[in-house]
Amino acid sequence: MILGSGCGVELDHVHWEFAVSDIPGFVAPSVAGHLGRITAGTFAGREVLLIQGRVHCYEGISMDGVTFQVRLIHELGIRNIIFISAAGAIRATLNAGEMMLVEDHICAQPLTATYRTRSVYDTPWRERVIEVCYGSPVSSGVYVWTIGPSYETPAEIAAFERRGGDAVGMSLVPEAMEASALDMHVLAATVITNGAAGLEGRELKHEDVLRVAGAAHANLTDLLVKAVVQAPQF
Repeated sequence: MILGSGCGVELDHVHWEFAVSDIPGFVAPSVAGHLGRITAGTFAGREVLLIQGRVHCYEGISMDGVTFQVRLIHELGIRNIIFISAAGAIRATLNAGEMMLVEDHICAQPLTATYRTRSVYDTPWRERVIEVCYGSPVSSGVYVWTIGPSYETPAEIAAFERRGGDAVGMSLVPEAMEASALDMHVLAATVITNGAAGLEGRELKHEDVLRVAGAAHANLTDLLVKAVVQAPQF
C-alpha cells in the first residue's frame, strides 16, 4: 500500500519499520504530508508492506525515481498493489472526505510509460470492493493526472470535465502504469479533499488538503480493510 498526501493508516501488527532514506535508490519525499517511512506488518489479517513516502514528478525527480518503489515492491515478490492519493473533485457529486476508486485515467501532460494493452486498473478487484462498500461514501471514476506543482486553472478544470474527468491530482498515475507494466494487480483510490479550482470560489492550499485527508482517516481505513480482504489470491 502506497499512501498519498496526509493519508495515514495503522497496521494491526508491525514486524519492522524504517526510513525510506535508508534504502539505496529510494528518493526521500520532500513534500509535507509524506512521512518517508516503510513498514511491514499485518493488516486485516494479511501480510502487507506500507509505504508513506511518495515522490512526484514536479519535485524534479526522474520517472525512474518516482516509480522506484513500485519496482522494489515487485522485486520483493508482491503482486497486488494499492495506491492512495489525495485529489480535487471535478464531478459535482463528489464531496470532501469521500473515496473514489480509479477506473481509468487521463494524462493532462505527456507521460512516457509502458503498460500492457489491458486496463491499468484491476476491474474485478475494484468491482468487488465497490460491492462490499455499499452504503459507504465510496464511488468510482476517472482520475486526471497533472504534473503540478501548481493547482489547475478553472478553465483547465472545465476542459477536464468535458473530457470525462471526475477528480484531479498530481500523483498515482506514473506508479500505476509502472505496476501495470510489471503485470501487477493494481487498485487505486483517491481521497477527495476539495473541489477543484473554480468550483468552490476560494483559493486552494496544500494545508487544506492535508487537513481533510487526515479527517478522512476512518473512511480511508474502512476502504483499505475491504480492499485488502478482496485482493486477488494466488
